[in-house]
Amino acid sequence: MEIIDISLSISSDTPTYRGRKEKKPLLERVRTLQEGANEMRLSLETHTATHVDAPLHMLEGAPSIDVLPIASFTGFAFVAEIRHRSVITAQELLPFQSTLREHTFFLMKTDNSFTNLNREDFVYLEQSGAEFLAAKKLKGVGIDALGIERNQPGHPTHKTLLSQGILIVEGLFLREVTEGWYYFMAFPLKIKDGDGAPARAVLLRM
Repeated sequence: MEIIDISLSISSDTPTYRGRKEKKPLLERVRTLQEGANEMRLSLETHTATHVDAPLHMLEGAPSIDVLPIASFTGFAFVAEIRHRSVITAQELLPFQSTLREHTFFLMKTDNSFTNLNREDFVYLEQSGAEFLAAKKLKGVGIDALGIERNQPGHPTHKTLLSQGILIVEGLFLREVTEGWYYFMAFPLKIKDGDGAPARAVLLRM
């Protein structure tokens, strides 16, 4: 069995949504070996690097990340390579119609995997694409960008998926991953009342 780490590292150089400097993680050395042990303090937003969006992120009164069942964050996943597209609509997803299965994850490998993740014009999932995926009753949708949508007033992509109980995983590192089926795990930090949380995401290939 092969375990493939598809998580971004957290550091002062971690890319952020649209390159916003105020979203950079802050790491501070608070103790050294000379003082007994190496220890650091970490300050970061809940939607940093590879992370999971809870329904509470966009829906009032919806479940937070800490109350979601642990089984929500794991399951079979199809990695779909969708290259040379600036936006993913329902049209771009039609070739995967027969591949999609209920209660599985659909992970999108796009040109984001080969460009600077700080960029503003990243490839995103448009509303019609979200509606197409929601109709398939998936367990979760992931993308290799630090956001699953942009320039859509009201955040319809997020709301379409989260309102149907479909998790969103952003910031996946899929550059070296080939298209196909895997077993997927992305366990977020258990942050009380969290609207999301950083996660360590992996793919398992038998």
